[in-house]
Amino acid sequence: MSDLLYFDCHATIGQRPMKHPRVRWSTEHLLEDMDLAEISGALVTHGVARSYDPLYGNRRLRAERAKAPERLFPAWCIVPPGDPGFYADGDALITAMAEEDVRAVRLIPGGFSMHPEIVGSTFEVLQHHGILTLLEVGWGMPDIFGFFHDLLSRYPRLPVLLTDHVWSQQRHVYALMQRHENLHLEFSSYQINRGIEKYVADFGDERLLFGTGGTEKSPGAARFYVDYAQIPDASKRRIAGGNLKRLLKGQGPVQSAPPSSKADEIMAEARSGRPLSVPVLDAHSHVLHEGGQTAGVNYLMYDGDAEHMLALNAHCGIDRTAMMSWNAPVCVDAQDGNEIVWRAMQRFGDPVIGVAVIDPTHMTPAEIDAEIRLRYIEQGFVGMKPYVRMNLNYEHDGFTPWWEFGNEHSLYALMHVAGHTGGVAGIGRLADRFPEVSWLIAHAGGSYPFAEEVAACIRDHPNVYAEITLTPVTNRVVEFLVAATDEDHVLFGTDAPMRDPRQQLGWAVWTALPVDVKMKVLGGNFQRILDRVKLPRA
Repeated sequence: MSDLLYFDCHATIGQRPMKHPRVRWSTEHLLEDMDLAEISGALVTHGVARSYDPLYGNRRLRAERAKAPERLFPAWCIVPPGDPGFYADGDALITAMAEEDVRAVRLIPGGFSMHPEIVGSTFEVLQHHGILTLLEVGWGMPDIFGFFHDLLSRYPRLPVLLTDHVWSQQRHVYALMQRHENLHLEFSSYQINRGIEKYVADFGDERLLFGTGGTEKSPGAARFYVDYAQIPDASKRRIAGGNLKRLLKGQGPVQSAPPSSKADEIMAEARSGRPLSVPVLDAHSHVLHEGGQTAGVNYLMYDGDAEHMLALNAHCGIDRTAMMSWNAPVCVDAQDGNEIVWRAMQRFGDPVIGVAVIDPTHMTPAEIDAEIRLRYIEQGFVGMKPYVRMNLNYEHDGFTPWWEFGNEHSLYALMHVAGHTGGVAGIGRLADRFPEVSWLIAHAGGSYPFAEEVAACIRDHPNVYAEITLTPVTNRVVEFLVAATDEDHVLFGTDAPMRDPRQQLGWAVWTALPVDVKMKVLGGNFQRILDRVKLPRA
């Protein structure tokens, strides 16, 4: 659909502590990002209200809203009435909100207890007036279900919007949605594979909202999840903005945003939810066994096997996917995990790019040599994937035969780094020792400090690359990585099915990059790496 009205339920403007210099923060930044991603309006909180004083920060919101009153709508941060410097009671709070036409509030974790003795009267008055109440998942840690189950049960008519929950908390969130019809969700960090379809099917569409996590997260990542949702058009309209306007009793933008001044043919296809027609290659994906739905104690990955992953990828326009299993790297079950990938390669052919795992902590040198020969020479795998949970430095001698083979045949390696693996500096040393290997540093877009470190490594080592995927979908970091390196060293990846591929793809699509550079990030750069591979015939 090309005419969806997007109304963001979860955005912050203004100063905030611990902000990296490159992180966007101002009202002007938010409006620029909304223009780029074609978002009509946003429910905004002021950062000063979150970190300093709610009343003072809420007042600061007035001047910021005045810059675009038809697009920006206020959500006040509150503490329990009667607190020093705040409103005397709930009625005074509601009166002040009415004077400012404020129809949503946010409570920030940490400053006070959520015990009924402290906040009970506050929630009673909010419930009586039907005020949308934003609560971060952090209020409920570590017992998310227990905390929110009690709160939602005490105030069953209070519309609560849960924010900042992540995909690893699915079992808690799903159970809450089953039991509480006053609970609403946004998906800026809740990037669950096929989750939007699952939740619409199980709970309907009226409690699901579009949220970006702006200004820190990419708004394009959030809208891509809705644009490509396999749900009825009417459900898309409600999730994109209709549900939020209803909860705000009609407040919100009145028309869809115009096309971005930076719009290109890729964005035009994305806006309409059509499969992208340019070549798109996913450089970082996992896969579950046939019929797999879960992985580990925390993770639900709906329809996470190769068949269903490739179907969703085709719906979006992802042509080929570099697959490693989940259990091979994460559970250090290398040989069995490699076999899962091999079965997918046999069944689905060219769309699956084989990535093998070698684990020196469970495999003897003879087994490693045999696995290398089997996977690469006989079966045609082209990628190498060690992992942090092997608890080894990547320069450990146990990996050396693998790296030597990769260097001889110009393979690529996907490297998730940590301090004990040697960090980014260790990848630089490996790049010097094995110059014919293409070294892809995973999750390079996860934060600006990490992106800066990776970019510096790339500048010193032309065979090192940045693969971007991570839940934070850091706003404008893709553009930064291209500017800090060049247009040939940044690659799109998804980490599916742990995360849904759509937010990660939207992060790369809705950038301010020129279309020719965007095409390189989406697929051209990875294709060039694959073209270097020279495997011998069995």
